[in-house]
Order: sequence, then C-alpha cells, then structure tokens
Amino acid sequence: MVKPVCIAAVFFGIFFLASGRWAAALCMLLGSYLFEKSMYRCPACGKKLDMKYPLPRGARCPFCGAVLREKK
Repeated sequence: MVKPVCIAAVFFGIFFLASGRWAAALCMLLGSYLFEKSMYRCPACGKKLDMKYPLPRGARCPFCGAVLREKK
C-alpha cells in the first residue's frame, strides 16, 4: 500500500508546484520520498526492500522468501 500512497503524493506535489504553491509541493514530494524510503519493507521479516525495483506478481523477499505480491 506504500507505492499507491507515494504516487498520489507525487501527483499532489506536481499539482501544487503547477499552482504556484512551491512550499506545499516541496513538502509533498519530500514527504513522499521519505515515506517510501522508510516504509518499503517486507511484511513478514521487516527488512527494508530496495525501492528502485518494482515488485512483479509472485515476487518474494530476498531475505526470508515470503511472498510479497500474490499471483492472480
């Protein structure tokens, strides 16, 4: 659920930047980055995941092997 929240925050940041509210835009963009960096973890073991790589369906944690995203 971290990725959708961060994507929404980036869109709001871009909207605020376009409307001339640069302080709000900076807060949204920086907050989105920090939120994703601190909360992007494995739900089973709690270790941080690399946020540079997307999680395909059926992805597993590189540390404990738990399924991160179900195949559908």
